[in-house]
Amino acid sequence: MKKFIIPLFFMSLITITLNGCTPTQVGTTTGAAAGTGIGYAVSGGSAAGSIIGAGAGALVGYGIGRSQERQYRYYYY
Repeated sequence: MKKFIIPLFFMSLITITLNGCTPTQVGTTTGAAAGTGIGYAVSGGSAAGSIIGAGAGALVGYGIGRSQERQYRYYYY
């Protein structure tokens, strides 16, 4: 049970922190987090793989977030 509570605490803290962010910032953060996990898994636990995955994920997340932000501006302004 204790193994479940600590990650849950950090996930709720991250969710509260990202509430005031723009879609671009949320996309970049989410992409970096996902890229880190994928890079770690693909490289077999290497730190370099995690760093490269985080950078690639951040770039992809930035592009997706920026695209969503443009759509919001088009529809709402």
